[in-house]
Amino acid sequence: MVPNLPRKLFGIMLVSILAVWSMAAFNIHLGLDLSGGSRIVYKVDFDEAIEKQQIGINEDRRTVLQQVASVFQRRLDSAGLADIPIYPQGEDQIVVELPDRTKDEIEQIKSIIVNQGSLSFRISLNATDDLGYATEIEKYRTWRTANPETNPTDFNRVPEAENGPRAGVLWYGLSENARPTAAPQGLDAVPVRNEGVIRNTTSEDPDSWDFTGADIEAVFPSQDRAARPAVGYKLKSARGTAYADFTEEFKGRAMAIILSGEVYSAPEIEGRIPGQGIITGGLSGFSIEEVTEFITVLRTGSLPVVPVLDSESFVGPSLGADSISTGVTSATIGLVAIFVFMLLYYWMNGVVACMALAFNAFVLIGALYFTQATLTLPGLAGLVLTIGMAVDANILIFERIREERTRGREVMQSYKNGYENAFSTIIDANLTTLITGVILFRVGTGPVAGFAATLSLGIVASMFSALVFSKVIMHFLVFEKRVIKDVKMARALWADKHIKFTYMRKGAAVLSAAMILGGIAMLTMQFQSMQGIDFAGGSRGRLHFSEAQSTDQVREQLTASGGAYKVVLVKDEDGNAGDSSKQFFIERTLTPEESAAYFSGETGGQDLQSAFQTELEKIFGGQLDPEDPFPELSTVSPRVSGEIQQKASLAMLLSLLSIVIYMNFRFKEYRYGIAAVIAVFHDVLVTLGLLALVSKLGLVQVELNLEMVAAFLTIIGYSLNDTIVVFDRVRENLPRQKGSYPEVIDLSINQSLSRTILTSLTTFFVVAVLFVMNRPMHNVLEGFSFAMLIGVVVGTYSSMFVASPALLFLDRWARNKRLPDAGDQEGGTSASAKAAPAS
Repeated sequence: MVPNLPRKLFGIMLVSILAVWSMAAFNIHLGLDLSGGSRIVYKVDFDEAIEKQQIGINEDRRTVLQQVASVFQRRLDSAGLADIPIYPQGEDQIVVELPDRTKDEIEQIKSIIVNQGSLSFRISLNATDDLGYATEIEKYRTWRTANPETNPTDFNRVPEAENGPRAGVLWYGLSENARPTAAPQGLDAVPVRNEGVIRNTTSEDPDSWDFTGADIEAVFPSQDRAARPAVGYKLKSARGTAYADFTEEFKGRAMAIILSGEVYSAPEIEGRIPGQGIITGGLSGFSIEEVTEFITVLRTGSLPVVPVLDSESFVGPSLGADSISTGVTSATIGLVAIFVFMLLYYWMNGVVACMALAFNAFVLIGALYFTQATLTLPGLAGLVLTIGMAVDANILIFERIREERTRGREVMQSYKNGYENAFSTIIDANLTTLITGVILFRVGTGPVAGFAATLSLGIVASMFSALVFSKVIMHFLVFEKRVIKDVKMARALWADKHIKFTYMRKGAAVLSAAMILGGIAMLTMQFQSMQGIDFAGGSRGRLHFSEAQSTDQVREQLTASGGAYKVVLVKDEDGNAGDSSKQFFIERTLTPEESAAYFSGETGGQDLQSAFQTELEKIFGGQLDPEDPFPELSTVSPRVSGEIQQKASLAMLLSLLSIVIYMNFRFKEYRYGIAAVIAVFHDVLVTLGLLALVSKLGLVQVELNLEMVAAFLTIIGYSLNDTIVVFDRVRENLPRQKGSYPEVIDLSINQSLSRTILTSLTTFFVVAVLFVMNRPMHNVLEGFSFAMLIGVVVGTYSSMFVASPALLFLDRWARNKRLPDAGDQEGGTSASAKAAPAS
C-alpha cells in the first residue's frame, strides 16, 4: 500500500524532529493584536517631496525609503529603544511595530521618529533690513487670510511675481512654546533672513552664514539662565569662525532657532559667540523629556523627506490576552468535537483520522515556530479553520474506501484503492485553496497576512498528515498488524440516495437569481454604512467607561457632538447583560468631504488617531476609565483605504484567474475552470447580499474590511474545494459510465454527496464555535466567522446546483448541439448520446 515506506517514515521523523527543535529554539511571533502594542504605517509622498525640493527628481525612491527607515531606527536606538521592528513596505510605506507599549510611550516614540530634525539658525527680519519689512508682512497677512488651513512654510513656495516673499526672505511658523512676541503682531509666523541669497553663497562655502544641523559637532543637555532644561550645542571647528563673525554682525538682533520648520525660540544675540551656545525652550522652557527628544533627533540627523502617518492600530495587552484565550478555547472545542465525530462515525478509521489531525496540529504549530510567521487574531481564526478543513481529506479517503468495499473489493484492496483514488482530488482541492492563501499573503498586510500565512501552512500540513502520515499508520493497521479486518463505518441517511440534481437546475437557477438580485439591491442600500475604516478611512476605538452606560446614552452624547459615529455595545468583564456595559466600540468613518480635504493637503499632516481620541475625550470627559480609557484604537487614512480597495479587487481577480489557469492545466479544458468561477461569483454575491441583510437588521456587526476580504478569499477556496471534488468525479466517470452527460453529473454528485455533507457539517461547526466565542467581543472575527458560516452553506449548495449545471451548459455550448437532459431519463427513455471524455 505504501511504496518507499522507509523513505516516508524518515520524512515523518524528520518533520517531527524539526517541529520539536523549532518549538525549543524559537519563540512564536505574536502579532500586535495578540501581544498588545501598536502598528504604525507611514507614507512617503515622493511627488510632494520632489515639489518641495526635499529630494531630486532622479533619486532612487527605494534608497530614500530605506534612508528614512534607517533614521527612524537610529533615533530609537539612541533613545534606548532598540529592537523595535522598522521596515519598508511596498514602494512608499514604512512600518513601525511597537509591541508591549502603553499609549503614552507610543506617542513619545511617534514624536521622536517623525521629527524632521532639520535645524537652522537665522536672523529674524526687522525694519532695519533693506528688504521691505512692512511690505513683506502685508503680503504674508494677505496670503494667510486666503489660506488659513495651510502651513506657514507653504508661503515660501509662492513666486514673488504672484505676491510671494521676495528673494532673501523666508517664513516659518511658531512652535507651541515660542514667545508670541517673536512674531509680528497678529501673525503666526516669523520672517527671517535667507543669508545664502543675500550674500550669494551656498551651504558648501566655508564662510557661509547658513547654519544647519549638519554644522553641529555635538549636542548635550544644558540649562538656561532660569535653570530650566535646555540643549547645548557645539559647532564643528571649520565653522566656528564663520559662526562667531555671524553672531558679531547681528549683535542685539533676535536669532530664530528653527527645528523642523518651526521657530522654537528667538533669543537676542548678546555678543560674539565662539562656536557654541544653548537652545532654549521659549516661553515655558523645555521639559527634560523634550530635551532628550531634541538631542536624539539632532544626533541622528534629519529626514530626507517628511513621512505622513497613514494608519495606526493599538491594542492593550489585556485585550490581546483575551483574544488568545478565546482563540485557544475555540480551537480546543472544535478539535474535541471533530475527534468525537470521527470516532463515532468512522470507528477504527476515525482513530487514524484523529491521530492525523493531532499530527497536523503539531506540524502546523512547529511550522509557525520554524518560519517565524506572525500569529495574529485572524491567524488564530485561520488555525481554527484549518482544523475544520483538515478533516476533509480524511473523509474523502474513507468514503472512497467505503465505495471500493461496496463494489466487492477485498479489505486490503479497498484501502489501497481508496487512498490512490482520493490522492488527485485532495491535491487539486487543496492547491486551489493554497493559491488564494498565497495571493492573500502577497496582497494583504498586518493581521490579514498573518491569517494567510497560517492558512497556507495549515493546508500544506494537512496534505502531509493525510497523504503521508495517516497512510503509513493505516498501512501498519491493515497490512502489517491486521488490526483492521473489515471496512466498518456508520452510514449516513444520504449514502444511497440517487437525486436528479440536474433536473432541478431550473428551479435552482430561479432561486439563485432571486438571491443575487435581492442581495445586490440590499448591498446597494447598505454599502456605504457597511464600509469599515479599511475601505472608507477613519478611526475605530474600544472605549472603557468607569461606570456602565446604556447604548442610547452613549449614542445621544455622540449625536450631540455633531459627528457621525457607529456604536456597538461590548459585553464587559463584569458580565453586564442587556443594553448597558462599560465597553463600547465606536467608529467614525470619514465623509467624502473629509477625504477630499485630506487629498487636497488641507489635513494631510493631521494625526487622525490623536484627533479621534481627543474628540472622544472631549465628548465623554471624566466618564472614561482613567487607567485604561482606550483598550483598542485603529486608524486608516483615506489614501490607504483607497489602496486597500484596489488590493482587495486585485486579490480577487488574481485568485480567479489563477484558478482558471490551474483547472485548465489539470482538467485539460477551460469549461471546468469557467464553471467553477461562475459558482464562485455566485457564492460571493449571495454571501454579500445576506451579510447586507443581517447588517440592515442589526443581527450581526458586519463591516467590509481587510478581514472580510480574507473571509471571501477563504470562501472562494472552500467553494472550489467542494466543486473540484464533484468535477474530479465527473472526469473519472465520463470514460466508464454509460448514459448522458446529465446522468454522469448526477451520478458524480451523488457519489460525492456523503463527503460533501460531512465536510460541510464539520467545517460549519468549527466556524460556528468561532462565531459564538467572538461575537460578545465584537472584534474583527465576528463578521469574518459569520461570513464563513454563510459561505460554507452557499458553497455546498453551489457545487451541486450552480457549478454542475454551468458545466453542463458549457458542454452543450461547446458541442453546439443539444444533449438529452435528466428530464428525458425520468420518462424511461434511454440516453442516445454520451459525452466524450473530458480529458
